[in-house]
Amino acid sequence: MPWSVRAVPLPDGDRPADLWIDAAGCVSAGPVPGAEPLPGRYVAPGLVDAHAHPCVGPGPVARNHAETLDELTAWAASGVCLVRDTGSPGGSALQLDPGPGRPRLQAAGRFLAPAGRYFPALLPEEVPQQRLTELALAELARGARWVKVIADFPPVVDGTPSGPAGPTYSPEAVEAMTAAVHAAGGRVAAHVTTDAVAQLVRARVDSVEHGTALDESTLRLMAQAGTAWTPTLCAVLAVPGTAPEKVRRRVAEYRERLGELLPLAHRLGVPILTGTDVAGTLAREVALLAEHGLPPAAALAAATTTGYRFLGEPFDQPGRPATLVTYQDDPREDIEVLSSPSAVLIDGIRVR
Repeated sequence: MPWSVRAVPLPDGDRPADLWIDAAGCVSAGPVPGAEPLPGRYVAPGLVDAHAHPCVGPGPVARNHAETLDELTAWAASGVCLVRDTGSPGGSALQLDPGPGRPRLQAAGRFLAPAGRYFPALLPEEVPQQRLTELALAELARGARWVKVIADFPPVVDGTPSGPAGPTYSPEAVEAMTAAVHAAGGRVAAHVTTDAVAQLVRARVDSVEHGTALDESTLRLMAQAGTAWTPTLCAVLAVPGTAPEKVRRRVAEYRERLGELLPLAHRLGVPILTGTDVAGTLAREVALLAEHGLPPAAALAAATTTGYRFLGEPFDQPGRPATLVTYQDDPREDIEVLSSPSAVLIDGIRVR
């Protein structure tokens, strides 16, 4: 069925514009006869979850195929149209075919981490340093567009992370792996929560995941290199009531620093991405970015246009399958609006 949309384009528009979708579900350069109007007064390209684990459930544990597809179906109904999977147990995401009506998926394959330095349930095969490059390239050969390196992590004792995080691989090993992945046409996402982040940026990783030890000098390096930052605030700011006092204090201190780091990253032009990890919702992630210093339009851009551009996915070209989400009210005025989309199309298929 052909569709028409007359709505204010997000994240930056200020007046309604017309968008047409033909009977094949593709964006049209002009009006389409018989088009049915979609509800909603504001339209975005579709939300982007750039740090997600659809194959991982709470625990963490591995989800089976059916559970993963159910999760992706629920994300689609909420307006999430593009997902970057940042690691799955044994690379199970590479075996997924989400199918029509579910988000587009960019997969990173298995978690790259050595023995005893990641959640055992998610690491069926460890990756020793001497095989880091070899096994990263093996993920690309299996169909991954990204590889996910666990660049630092606490030692795991009896299945539980214990003590402070430390580097898992040498800077030289990560740099060699990254160069090889780039030469093969892939990209590298790095889990990092320590000051090893500066070395990783110098090693030319493509995105910093979490980045809780970022500072001004490293953000400037990222701006020069084009390195993206996915803060995953739903995950890193979540503190259980049973958490030790030192943990609560550390998170409170990080909240204060975010008020400086996020606006600075935005001013420098660092691509800021939204990612839920295994906690919260994308609407909540956008709200947290805005609460911690990003202008609302910039927070919304992180979940839409910035994500598509950084991940290299088309979203508004004539002749391409239409992917969009509409809202009755302006989410820049009230972020909670993101939780209630009026309509969702993914590659020309209406899912809401």
